[in-house]
Amino acid sequence: MRPLALGLAAMLLLGASAPALAAPRARPAAPALPDTFRNAPTVTAAVPLADGWWQSFGDPVLDRMVETALASNFDIAAAAARLEQAAAGLKAAKGALLPQASLDGSAGFRRQSIEDVQGRAFSKFPGFKRTAEQYGLNGAASWELDLFGRLSAGARAARAEAGAAEAGLAGARLTIAAEVVNTYIDVRAIEARLAVARARVDAARDADGLLRQRAERGVAALTETDRSGAELAGAMTAVPALETALEVERNRLDVLMGRTPGRAAEDMGAGAIPAVRAPAAPDGPASLLARRPDVVAAERLVAASDARVAEAIRARYPRFTISGFAGFLASGMSNLFTGGAVQTGASGGLSVPLFTGGRLRAQQAAAEARLKEAVAAWQQTALQAAAEGEDALLALTKRGEQAEAAMVVAARLGDSRQRIETAFRAGAVSRVEALGVEQQRLDAEDAAIAARAEAARAGVAAFRALGGGWQAGGETLALSR
Repeated sequence: MRPLALGLAAMLLLGASAPALAAPRARPAAPALPDTFRNAPTVTAAVPLADGWWQSFGDPVLDRMVETALASNFDIAAAAARLEQAAAGLKAAKGALLPQASLDGSAGFRRQSIEDVQGRAFSKFPGFKRTAEQYGLNGAASWELDLFGRLSAGARAARAEAGAAEAGLAGARLTIAAEVVNTYIDVRAIEARLAVARARVDAARDADGLLRQRAERGVAALTETDRSGAELAGAMTAVPALETALEVERNRLDVLMGRTPGRAAEDMGAGAIPAVRAPAAPDGPASLLARRPDVVAAERLVAASDARVAEAIRARYPRFTISGFAGFLASGMSNLFTGGAVQTGASGGLSVPLFTGGRLRAQQAAAEARLKEAVAAWQQTALQAAAEGEDALLALTKRGEQAEAAMVVAARLGDSRQRIETAFRAGAVSRVEALGVEQQRLDAEDAAIAARAEAARAGVAAFRALGGGWQAGGETLALSR
C-alpha cells in the first residue's frame, strides 16, 4: 500500500505544479446601446411590462385563447423538450465531476478438456476436477481528478446551454402569445370589414339599379350605368376574398392552440377589435440585453462556447484517475462470503496526450471559431433587438395617429350621411346622390377598421419587442480560460 500511496501523492504534486493554463479572457463587449428609447410613446395610460400582458386588452375570449395556446401549442412543447434535454445534459456534466461506483456480480463454470496438452497433464494430478465453478461479487469505484478544470469547464458549458434553452422557452411562449393576439385581431378586423363589404355590395346594387332605371327613362347616360356596374362587381369581389381570409385566420388560431381547425368561430362568437394598448418603456435599448429572451439566449450561448474552448484547451493536459475495488471471488457459492474469498485493490492512472496528429489542436481551433460565431450572433441579435424596439414604438405612435385620423374621416362622413338622408327625405337630393355618400362612408369605415387593427397589432409588436415582461435570471456571462 505504501508504494501506491506514494504514487498517488506524486500525481497530486504533479497536477498542483502544472503550468497555468491561460490568462482569463476578457468578456466580449456588447453593443453600446442607449439608456432611453428615442421613439418611446408619450402616453399616460401605458401598461407596465409583465407576464400576462395580453390581459391588458380586456377581452376574456382572447385571454382564454392565449392561455390555451400556452398550454397546448406544439412549438412551446418542443422548446420545453429542448430545455429538458439541456437540463439532463447539465446533470450529466455535473455527474462527471463525482466519483463513479458500480457493483458487478458473476457466476460461471468451465469443463476442462483432457485431450489437449495442458488438460492431459493436469489430469494426472490427484484431485483433478474437469468441471470448475467460479462466483464473484465486486464493488468498484473510480474518480477522475479534475485538476486542470476540463470537467468543470464542461459543466459550465452545460449550465450556460441550459440557460439558453430556458430563454428559448420564454421566447417561444412570447412568440406564440403575440401570434395568438395578432391573429385574434385579424379575425375581428376581417369580421368587421366583411360586414362593411356586404353593406357596400347592397349600396352598390341599389345605386346600380337606380341608374339603370334612369338610363331606361333617358335621364342617365349609359356611361353612368357602366361605371355603377363595375363598382358593383368590384364590391362583390371583396366579399369572397374576405370570407377566405377569415377562414384562414380562424384555422390559424386553432393550430396555434394545438387543436384541429374548425372550432375557433364557435369559441369566439361576436366581438370587436381589441383596443390599442401601449407598453410602458421606462428603460432603453440597453435593458433588452436582460429582457429579450432571444438576446439572453444568444448571450448564454457565448458563455457556453467560451466554456467549450476552455474544455478543448484542458483536453491537452494530463488526466489523473484513482480507482479501487473490493469484493469476493470463490469457486463455490458456499465459500463466496468467507474471509478467504475477499479481494481488494486500488490503482492510480495518468494519461498524457503526447501525439494525436493535431486532432486536439484542431478541436481547440474549431471551438474558438464557434466562440467567434456566437459572439457575432449575440452582438447582431442585440442590435436587431434595439432596432425592433425603436421600430415598434414608432409604429405604435404613428399607427395610432393614423387610426385616429381614419376614424375622424369615418365620423365626418357618418355625419354627412345623416345630413344627406335628411336632404333626401326633403327632396333636395336624389337617391343616387345619397347612395354615393353612403358608399364613401363605407369606404372610410373600412379604412378605419384596417387602421384600428394595424394600431392594435403595433401595440402587440411593442410588447413583443420589449420582451413581454420577461426578465433573465441572475446568471451573468462569465468568460475565462
